[in-house]
Amino acid sequence: MKQLNELFDFKSKPSVQMMVYCAVLFVVANFLGLIASVAAVATWAISVQRFLGITQGLGFAAGLGLLLSYLKWRGALKEIHRRLVDRFPKYASLIVTGEDLWLLIGLSASIAGLFVTLIFPFGFLLLLVGLSLLEQQMLQSLKAFEEKEKNFFSDLNIPCSTCFTKTYDVAYLIYSLVTLYGHSFVKIQENLEAFECYFKAREEILKEVKP
Repeated sequence: MKQLNELFDFKSKPSVQMMVYCAVLFVVANFLGLIASVAAVATWAISVQRFLGITQGLGFAAGLGLLLSYLKWRGALKEIHRRLVDRFPKYASLIVTGEDLWLLIGLSASIAGLFVTLIFPFGFLLLLVGLSLLEQQMLQSLKAFEEKEKNFFSDLNIPCSTCFTKTYDVAYLIYSLVTLYGHSFVKIQENLEAFECYFKAREEILKEVKP
């Protein structure tokens, strides 16, 4: 019960191990799902349908794990930003009201993709698009937001580390799609380290700067 509560606690960071395991399973499920979907369209043999069902179940489980992980990152970011607003009221001016449109599209596509994956051949493609877009938009928007934070804290003479140093443009998204999430899996450790760096830097600011 405790582990279940931790899994759905969207104010805490996700398990790094769970994200890595889900990512590698998602890549495997996508490649197997592609093979199974092609075979299922070509023939309705029972063995092929069973193989397709297995890949659909694997893709659903791995995709759900990744979606929950991204939602937990999203919730943890909102929580650390709320604490920073409490400490620095003017920090609220940095936070744009509402979510980025493309991020919301990625989230919606991911949720819809979970159900489509279980029903249709090639359904995993919608889940792939959703999760890839959600990841890329989170990284891209957080990198842009980090630049605004640096300017804000520099005006207060507070040192602020730069954690998101890579490029998260459309090419990043295309690579993830073409490789069936393989590119995202290769980059996952690097991205997780950037997230951890970001949280650590903000925690240090909250500790060092007294209210």
